[in-house]
Amino acid sequence: MPRITFIQPDGAAETLDAAGLPTAMHAAVRHDVAGLPAECGGQCICVTCMVDVALDWLPRLPPAGPDELDMLADTLGTVPPARRLSCQIRLEPGLDGLVLRIPPTQG
Repeated sequence: MPRITFIQPDGAAETLDAAGLPTAMHAAVRHDVAGLPAECGGQCICVTCMVDVALDWLPRLPPAGPDELDMLADTLGTVPPARRLSCQIRLEPGLDGLVLRIPPTQG
């Protein structure tokens, strides 16, 4: 059962059960995590599910694809190294304990 910890900009942390959910965004929406409106429902077109992956977790994730990178770059100008769209973080058993920080603003 993968568990994800979402950390709010103020440092408040919430660890959630993500069992059976396909992406980190789905876990956030299912558990009504503040700061992640995920307006497009996971289609990689709205940039409202941005997260910063904890640096020790970053090498465990596949790299961002070109569509994700384009969306982030178009929105932010430059993409911070750990910034990802949570709709593009597929949940797998090896990601149990994943830590994601929510930025102060979304796309």
